[in-house]
Amino acid sequence: AVEESVAATPPALVAEAAPAEAAAAAAPAAAAGRGTTITQKITDEGAIRLATSQQATRNMTPTDRQIFALNSRVQAQNRAPVDFPGFIREGFDITVVGEGYVMDKDGLIYKDFAEGKGPLPSEGQQVVFDYTAYNESGAVIDSSYRKGRAAETRLGIQGLIPGFEMGIRGMRPGGKRRIVVPPALGPPVGPSTFFSAKQCEVFDVELRQIRKCERRQMLMFSDVVCE
Repeated sequence: AVEESVAATPPALVAEAAPAEAAAAAAPAAAAGRGTTITQKITDEGAIRLATSQQATRNMTPTDRQIFALNSRVQAQNRAPVDFPGFIREGFDITVVGEGYVMDKDGLIYKDFAEGKGPLPSEGQQVVFDYTAYNESGAVIDSSYRKGRAAETRLGIQGLIPGFEMGIRGMRPGGKRRIVVPPALGPPVGPSTFFSAKQCEVFDVELRQIRKCERRQMLMFSDVVCE
């Protein structure tokens, strides 16, 4: 279950933000930051916390300020998108700071920029989507736009990292969402994988299309056709 608690040292992410970004965040923070509690989920990989800028700054320490200042500079150098969330680590615990984000019962964090229309995708259907993937520093690690074609996969075949697929399952065609995948819902790490450390992955996703799929049987062989 998602717990409500006050983090000991949540990040001071917005305190050092650029003036334009701070001004943009001020309005939603005034409404969302009135509470003093920070949403968190405890997992085997550590705690994942979600805080608004006002919630975070109430409890920030000098160390938090220093960590945020470095994180902010690196994100600026990497030209991270506007409203990109901030991250601060305390051992294996991570606090995500941003305005308008939601944490679900599994610890997945997301923010919708456009709702889209139509039904949600279901098990076995094929989803067609464009995406840009970032690390915690705001650096792009993968993008369908750079490849010049949308990505596609069937739900339920483990074609995506768990948290990424969970986030797409809650989208409708035409929807645009930012998905923050915590380590507990992320990819495996190690020398044999692309990921060398447990960290959050951030995906900006636009769901283009949902296709129904059918399995065809031809003698001893079968295939799946999606259209």
